Amino acid sequence: MARPPFGEPDPDQQIRVAALAAIEKLSRRWSGRVPWDAITAGFRVAGQTVLFANRAKGIFKQRQMSAALSIKTGVPRPGRPTWYRDQEIDSASLDGATGLLRYDLARGGLSDPTNRALQDAWRRGAPLIYFIGVAPAVYRPIFPVRIADFRPAAGHAMLATDDFEIVESKSGKVAREGIEASYSLTTTYSRNHQAWFSTLTKAAYQWRCAFSGLPVRALLVGAHIVPDADGGPPSVRNGICMSALHHVAFDSHLISVDPDFRVHVSSRLQEEQDGQLLAGLKELDGTSLRLPTDRDDWPRREFLERRFSRFRASDR
Repeated sequence: MARPPFGEPDPDQQIRVAALAAIEKLSRRWSGRVPWDAITAGFRVAGQTVLFANRAKGIFKQRQMSAALSIKTGVPRPGRPTWYRDQEIDSASLDGATGLLRYDLARGGLSDPTNRALQDAWRRGAPLIYFIGVAPAVYRPIFPVRIADFRPAAGHAMLATDDFEIVESKSGKVAREGIEASYSLTTTYSRNHQAWFSTLTKAAYQWRCAFSGLPVRALLVGAHIVPDADGGPPSVRNGICMSALHHVAFDSHLISVDPDFRVHVSSRLQEEQDGQLLAGLKELDGTSLRLPTDRDDWPRREFLERRFSRFRASDR
């Protein structure tokens, strides 16, 4: 896999920063499922209206920019052919060697200007917005994503997502591990694979903690219900968006969720007496998990039952 030749300046940085802030606001307003009419309204920066995307093209470069701003895949209409292999994100779309997500380029190779615009974004390591079609004229924005590898001869690019996961260190302490170097030659399949799982899970929950409602993206993680080490699939239905604090409590079996989406707090935690933060955790007992708007993204009950049985066993 070729490493992107980072180091080129990005003259589009001001627009990109504004675009990412604007698409987050739009995504929250529409609970992560943004209608095309709202996307086409664009956003304002430096007194100008800038567009997010274009209906006709999957790779979009705004006229004020020198490289691509976004990429898009739609939902094929009934009876129409599926032209691109990336029109559905699932495990088959992830490269088996790298864990990166394949995105098909426009036909025509580097003679196509949109492909060249994407190549320019790759050279700069520039963040992009990925609009994934979830219904006709409805998109779920995933951001930021980056081009980790650009393969015009093969007709596709490989996508990485900026994210982090909470991991158990060798010392036994829980640590936050960055995913920003997803393009590195030494990056494993697992890290990229889990970064996509975490990103898609957080998007499904509209970037809010399912326990507390916390909306701060930097403090959120897409957590497995059934751990990856126990064979849990990297599926949104095996994930819950939660804050780093709630994730540690969840993995320590101090809090859990039953198959009816009720939150439980362990007796060990209930017995502790020390301040407002702890009180907030204890007050979760008996509350309902904040679920995604789309029922297809709700946790599978069998995954919750497996995890909840471990919680009950540890709380005896």
